[in-house]
Amino acid sequence: MILAAGEGTRLRPLTLAYPKPMVPVAGVPLLTRTAQLLQGIGISQIAVNLFHKPESILAQFGDSLHYSHEEELLGAAGGVKKLENFFDTTFLVLYGDNYYKFDPASLLALHKETNALATLATFTTQNPTACGLIETDARGKVTRFVEKPPADEVFTDQASAGVYVLEPQVLALISETGPSDFGRDVFPALLREFPTRVFARPLDGYLKDTGTPENYRQANWDALQLHGERAIAPDAWIASGARLAGRNVIGAGCRIEYGASLTESILWDDVTVGAGARLENVVLGHGVRIGPGVQLPPGTLVASGEKIER
Repeated sequence: MILAAGEGTRLRPLTLAYPKPMVPVAGVPLLTRTAQLLQGIGISQIAVNLFHKPESILAQFGDSLHYSHEEELLGAAGGVKKLENFFDTTFLVLYGDNYYKFDPASLLALHKETNALATLATFTTQNPTACGLIETDARGKVTRFVEKPPADEVFTDQASAGVYVLEPQVLALISETGPSDFGRDVFPALLREFPTRVFARPLDGYLKDTGTPENYRQANWDALQLHGERAIAPDAWIASGARLAGRNVIGAGCRIEYGASLTESILWDDVTVGAGARLENVVLGHGVRIGPGVQLPPGTLVASGEKIER
């Protein structure tokens, strides 16, 4: 299951018209990347939960995914609980707003070897108060899990990576009503009820949370610099007199006019930048129109479909 129901408030206005998992990294929506990763390891049945602006997901994926529409946000665990009848065997849960490049084979192997009910991937965090922290013994058995502790209670830099291997029995611990969260509700309960059947190991690969503008920008730069992805779409049109400085991502159908200057900027698809416009460290959503000579303050985010003429 890919969790895709969140509203993406920290990335507004980029998420006003699109759910977080449809935000593109280097031109490819996060949900597309995660679905391809799962399909690449032979997982053909993928469910997603929908709430905020689901139209773009439905239009792109059609009947290739199993959908769960939420009338109100149920939380990560509550969203999985709503699909309880879908999960009749060992299954994976991933967060749709993360940029992943990893191989789950070692995580799945540990889960099977230990007869675990839940096996969690971890990563080393530099911001432990914003994560669910995990302590394990030498075998990988989880001995402690604390969701987003205050600074004076931080006990490790190992955090949940938002990738879980679960058995269907875990769903019995999730409330039938109201929102429920894995970190605050399910995993603490699981450790109390089954203290010997919760395991964790480091994620075998790359993970980047894209939930803030800073993290989103870094995910794009990592796609270019670490993973060798294309920075400029093949059909983008860039005038010979335009200037590109530093790292830039330019999406499909974009048009950069003569004399325009782009520095460290990310353009989604079908963006037009007028002659002489100057843009630095900006993110422009789908179909944005920037008029001739326009200058935007560094760090500006522009919602899809907006026009800035002067």
